[in-house]
Amino acid sequence: STRQETIDSAPSGQRHSTPSTAATQSLQLLLRDDYLLTQHELHITKNSQEAAFGYAAALLQQDTMVHFGEQHKIQQKATDALQEVERKLALVQSLAERVSRTSPEAVAGPLLRLHGYGISEEDEEIFEGDLSDGNNDNFDGSTFMNTSLRSTKSGGPTTTLVATRDRCHRLQRQSQVLESVAKRVETSLQRGLTKMEAATLKLSRVLALSSTLKMVLRLQFEANKLQNYELDDLRDLTHAAASVAIVEGLLKKIPRPEPHVVALMRPAVEETARKVRTAATLLLEKHQSGTGVVQLGATLQVYYHLGELPQAAWSAVEFGLTTAMNCSMTFWSSSAISALVDESMAQAKSASKSESALQRNLLKSLREHRRDASTQWASGLAQAALQVWNLHRVLCRKSDPVTRQVFSTVVAQAKIPAHLALNELTISKDFSVFAIFWGKLCNNLGKILKELLKIDKLTGDVAALYPAVRSAVLGMLGRLYDTMQSGSSSALNLSLEDTGSSSNGLLGGSNALDNALWASLSAKDYVSRSTTGVSESSVLSVSGTDTWTRADIENEDLNERVFLSTTSGTTTSLSAIFSLSEWKSMQSIGLQALQNAFLKSCRKRLCTPVEFMFPEGLSVDENGVAIQVLPSLPSRYDLQKLDHSIRSELSLADPREGGGDLSMTTMIAEAVVDMVELFCSRAKTALTEVGEDGFLTSDGNPSESLLHDLKVANVMSTLAIALKTAPENSFVVPYRPAISVQHEEAANLCHQALVPAMIKIEKMVKLLILNPLCHALNRRVASAIAKMHHGTYLESSVASGGMDSGRASFVQKHLVGLYEDIAEQHLSKLPSDYAVIVASTVASFSIHTFVSNASLIRPLGENARLHITQDLAEFELALEQLVLKGGTSISLNQVELGKPYAELRAVRQMFYWTGLHNPSLSASSLTKSMLREVWVKDVRPSTVFHFLFSFAPTLLSSPHHSKRIRPEDYVNILVNLDGSIDDGEASAWMTTMACCDSYQQRESVDKDSGNGDRRVAAILMMLGPELLRRRRH
Repeated sequence: STRQETIDSAPSGQRHSTPSTAATQSLQLLLRDDYLLTQHELHITKNSQEAAFGYAAALLQQDTMVHFGEQHKIQQKATDALQEVERKLALVQSLAERVSRTSPEAVAGPLLRLHGYGISEEDEEIFEGDLSDGNNDNFDGSTFMNTSLRSTKSGGPTTTLVATRDRCHRLQRQSQVLESVAKRVETSLQRGLTKMEAATLKLSRVLALSSTLKMVLRLQFEANKLQNYELDDLRDLTHAAASVAIVEGLLKKIPRPEPHVVALMRPAVEETARKVRTAATLLLEKHQSGTGVVQLGATLQVYYHLGELPQAAWSAVEFGLTTAMNCSMTFWSSSAISALVDESMAQAKSASKSESALQRNLLKSLREHRRDASTQWASGLAQAALQVWNLHRVLCRKSDPVTRQVFSTVVAQAKIPAHLALNELTISKDFSVFAIFWGKLCNNLGKILKELLKIDKLTGDVAALYPAVRSAVLGMLGRLYDTMQSGSSSALNLSLEDTGSSSNGLLGGSNALDNALWASLSAKDYVSRSTTGVSESSVLSVSGTDTWTRADIENEDLNERVFLSTTSGTTTSLSAIFSLSEWKSMQSIGLQALQNAFLKSCRKRLCTPVEFMFPEGLSVDENGVAIQVLPSLPSRYDLQKLDHSIRSELSLADPREGGGDLSMTTMIAEAVVDMVELFCSRAKTALTEVGEDGFLTSDGNPSESLLHDLKVANVMSTLAIALKTAPENSFVVPYRPAISVQHEEAANLCHQALVPAMIKIEKMVKLLILNPLCHALNRRVASAIAKMHHGTYLESSVASGGMDSGRASFVQKHLVGLYEDIAEQHLSKLPSDYAVIVASTVASFSIHTFVSNASLIRPLGENARLHITQDLAEFELALEQLVLKGGTSISLNQVELGKPYAELRAVRQMFYWTGLHNPSLSASSLTKSMLREVWVKDVRPSTVFHFLFSFAPTLLSSPHHSKRIRPEDYVNILVNLDGSIDDGEASAWMTTMACCDSYQQRESVDKDSGNGDRRVAAILMMLGPELLRRRRH
């Protein structure tokens, strides 16, 4: 703003001057506003019309117009101005040093302004006057110190430095007074605190003595109560346990040395506590041994009062685990297994009179002994598991009546014993003593089986136990699952009806658990009900188990009952057992080693005979030189033996025949699939591998190599038939005329599991035998059909022969005998399943080849059309006979979904299409007319293209003529030897377009196209894309 005022106040002549003049005025204004420069007259120059700093003016005047000769003067002026500025800067620096040394107040003023204070206007004028008069030497600092300072921010009253100093002195004196007062107050408080501590100490002694007296009185009261309890009564035992817990807590809290009265009561109290613990231990042992009815909830309540509930629970789990492991060690021992085999052998010898009978009786005896031993072992596991399960249920539903704390929470909060700890993956996320027990049981069982299977001489006998063991375990888990499902509903309702009380009993809601339900579900009763002829109706009336999933069965064998428990019900019940975490743990951890050994032995029994099949054939000539001959093939007896081996292995899953469980069906079927893969690999080595060129002789008869490969195909077909019939022969046929849903379902599962094996056999036979045979036969058929281009359907030949001349037609002369030879020499030597494949492939290839060759005939007159139509009828009859001689009931119209047969019938209508007889119709109209024909959808596009060529002018060459190959070779491009035709259609369309392009070029040169319809080329170009589009969609 100051600069603008200066510019406005300048003369009008200078206001509109050059930029250098404006810059000079701005610099002069800045120099005048500087206090120190103005004071020392540093802004005054010799010439007021020039800038104080000449070099700046020189720089600013460079953009102005200068005359020649003046530029040197300006640069000289700038140099002089620069030297003058340097001199003035030195002068300013010396002045600044002098001011800071002689007049520090001049430096303090800017500092006060910087911190928000300013010098009053009067003092500032005095200060400036003194400086302007040059009286810097007489400048008194007190003058500046006595100037008033004021805040530039708050704008409040002015305060002098002297007043501020006096105020600080007053504050210092006041602080000294306050410090003396604080010392006197602290002394008074310290004296009061000392007196208070002494009084508090006396009071604490009184309170401690009072607390001790109260505990002694409570101790006497509880000790008197303990003398009145009868520990034989469970209710008194529970109260006594609560009192013992209180007394023991009081004895721990009484300080030492303890009073004389406490010392007198201590022996009696400790004796009573010992008796309470002994009684609780006896009750728990009684429950574990199953010798009587025990109220488990009340027993655990006693241990809860004693503070030993986790220890009691884990001891019960450990006892159950020890019981189960003792049973497992007894069963899974080398001596027990050897004794089982010896006893079975002795029993079989005593009941047999011949060697064959000995084998049958030995298998039966082994099956029975293995079943009984497995059932006894499963019963031991069931006893221990039910005890631990009952403990788990009581812990989950029982709670303390005072604290309302669930017992399972108390046990979960305690540390799990080291010998029972498991990996987190082996138990469920929710805490469960039963899950820990079952996981530890499975781990220990897995270790026992692994050690036992290391004994080589017992591996086979141990692995043979798996079917019976699996069935017994499933039966045990089925019973246990029913107990789990029924204990929470029927048992609770029964206890309410019997006791007439509410669900919350006297001891905190455990009344429903303190009854005879858990004892009635013990494993000993489970075994006794299974082995004796006692009806389950009485038990079911108490516990409510099995009433929903099982029927009442009396006087039946235990194994059958176990089998019925898992399979006689619905599939849902069996799937429920398989979904149990207990079964998954037992299968993946406990029985995994045994299952692997069993499957290994199954594969060994199945694959051992296969390894000796298909041996290399060697012969020796008269000179003793080895001659390579065809490999030997398995005999019919070998295949029957292999079929019997497959059915024997599958029957292990039958409870009656093999003692196993039907759920093993898929498992054993997988071993059979492995055997089939080995059989196929061995069969490949027995093939001659001569290929399609070596299958037929020069006269079309089967070669020796083909006959050998056909025998291999018969062997593979026999094995495939054995696999198809094995499920039904193993599970359904032995029980007829009875019908069992479970066995039929097992047969279906087995059939589905064996499908990969049958597919493997079919792929192997088709790839190595049938496909080469079909190629060889189709190549022979193609050569015979191609003879129709040797003038068979020329007008002259047809006219000389006539329709009723009695001469043999083309089909009768060249094809009927060929198809009869194929049926007699090839199809008759193949199994029906494989003969159908060969017959279908040959029939499909023959139809496509015959139609393609017939459509290439050119020219095609009326007599030729009639002759071809007659041959098509005879051709259809010959193919129908060929398919029927293949040994199947399918007809020609069922081959490849009837597509080849539909084209064969549609071609007859195509040959009598008369659309080109009307010369007035355009090419587009004819194309639309042809697309509306009924036969178009069943005929291949290439057939339609070739048929239209018969109406074309001579300039439009046929496709095979344009490619300069024989019709036979061109048809081989369209139709593959395996009967597929998709790749040939695109090739036919490309060839057709090339012919039409050549025709247009020829027509442009030679207008005379000869005989034929000139619209054919245009029709082909419009018709081709539409036919190909329809075929793709």
